[in-house]
Amino acid sequence: MAAVPRTRRAFLLGAGAAVLAAGCGGSGGEEVSGSFASRYMPGRVGWTISLPAGKPAGVLVCLNGYGGNHRWAFDLGVPAAAASVGLHVAVAGVDGGHDSYWHRRANGTDAQAMLLREFLPLVRRRVGGVPCGLMGWSMGGYGALLAAEVARADFVALAVASPALWLAPADTAPGAFDSPADFYANDVWPHLGRLEGMAVSVACGTSDPFYPVTRVLVADMHFPHHVWFAPGGHDAAFWRAAAPVQLRAIAGAFRRSPPTA
Repeated sequence: MAAVPRTRRAFLLGAGAAVLAAGCGGSGGEEVSGSFASRYMPGRVGWTISLPAGKPAGVLVCLNGYGGNHRWAFDLGVPAAAASVGLHVAVAGVDGGHDSYWHRRANGTDAQAMLLREFLPLVRRRVGGVPCGLMGWSMGGYGALLAAEVARADFVALAVASPALWLAPADTAPGAFDSPADFYANDVWPHLGRLEGMAVSVACGTSDPFYPVTRVLVADMHFPHHVWFAPGGHDAAFWRAAAPVQLRAIAGAFRRSPPTA
């Protein structure tokens, strides 16, 4: 096995009309879709929630990657993956923007605020007071890490795959941040300790360009967590393979957590 890189410190320093569709990826339930006007995002924001048959043990809120929308998790088959490992949860997705990187931007949009202040209450109204987890891929993986740190009390579990992370502003993809100050204001590393006590799973393909920095990430998680590195790239094939592995790893958090108000 390749040596783990030095730690990062060594490198630096109201809903709209809903549409129901029978069946949700083999879980025996249904999908509900709609949209709402957001204070934080332009236009109407689309969403989908899959509901398993019977009362769910929790809800998994999923954050899309770059260029995606609220259908991302469903296109990857997350409801069926959850059912395949015996995880009886609702799955919820919301339009996080084409390239928002799930944080407040200089153009006035704020996908994170939309997620936490608008979509999460919508999900709770529809699903009930069940434990909530976060799942995200690439841009959404970074966004899920950041949101879990900001709103730690709202979530019991976190699963991220191929998180879009960089160690310095000069390394970032064009448009991911508005400035070096924006990068540091939304840096996940200083507050990783807030994730302690959550069920955390991190997955990345060994051919993924984010693999080296993901190894740095897990090396800096000084608390119990699950890691799955396997052959694969930054693509849907790897994410589909990783989903049941990650969901099995975090399943216990939903079963242990009592319902919320």
